[in-house]
Amino acid sequence: GTVERTLLEPSAALCDLARRKRIPLVFFVDAGFLLRLRADMRRHEQLRRDYDAICHQLEDFAREGHEVQLHIHPHWEDSYWTDNGWKLDLRRYCLQDFPMPEITSIVQRYTGVLRELGGADQAFAYRAGGWKIQPFKILKDALLGAGIRIDSTIFAGGRSVGSTGHFDFRGAPAASHWRFDVDPLVEIADGPFLEVPIASRQLSPLFFWRFAVAKKLGGSQHYSMGDGEAIKPSWHDLVQKLTRRSHDVVSIDGFKAGTLESAYCARRRSGYSSFVIIGHPKAMTPYSLRRLDEFVDRRHRDEFAGYAAFRSLLCGSRTERRVS
Repeated sequence: GTVERTLLEPSAALCDLARRKRIPLVFFVDAGFLLRLRADMRRHEQLRRDYDAICHQLEDFAREGHEVQLHIHPHWEDSYWTDNGWKLDLRRYCLQDFPMPEITSIVQRYTGVLRELGGADQAFAYRAGGWKIQPFKILKDALLGAGIRIDSTIFAGGRSVGSTGHFDFRGAPAASHWRFDVDPLVEIADGPFLEVPIASRQLSPLFFWRFAVAKKLGGSQHYSMGDGEAIKPSWHDLVQKLTRRSHDVVSIDGFKAGTLESAYCARRRSGYSSFVIIGHPKAMTPYSLRRLDEFVDRRHRDEFAGYAAFRSLLCGSRTERRVS
């Protein structure tokens, strides 16, 4: 899709909401795309305009107090622009598909450009593209070397078997956050990393059937703000969602935003102390923004915070208590 419709306009709308509500946001930025634009913009004027517009927006977000964190979709290393648009090469979609020296280079370059734009204190947390965090031990040294010690990729119960790789989070600790070393699913009291998991919930097949109907028949309030397409789910994952109960992240993407309140209440009843929700600008809709607005209005007594609020937990060996 276009940078305007897929990134700039929906991100600006989200930031406008945050400004009105006086809450901070965290932008996990696909820095590989940014560097691909930078590398090719001398040959294509459109790429220069896109690069400049994204940089200006990220600088504005950082000035307003929002966090700019690291998100990696490394297929940009192999993809390129033509007069007919992007030619995406997804054969190396996971960071672990690259040899170790290239992994180190990618992490260093990607964190570097984010700190250029947002400031030296940005890009200290990581979220793996497509949730492809496993095996983590391959990434450990590169992330530590770049000063990244917080991960926020895991969501309890998550599992996927797809053409671009797989993940399995069914063994995640039942906790609001925990320290780890070489495996984000194994809690280590003095581990060098902190996992701050994304909230998740179990959904029935009926939910996804209703989701599909809303997209087809729900009118303009359910039209995505982005004008591109996401990678389609594998046949295995699609059948799983439409025929049996499955776990998914709590999200503001389209119809999913309707579950914010019930997911929050369920998590509080279970004793969790944090509620991390995600969203993709390209997938936001007028409906999802309205439901997010309503959700924030109900949370007068809660603290809205970014990942900087968790950094103190990396001092000493303190870990979050387990949830009963």
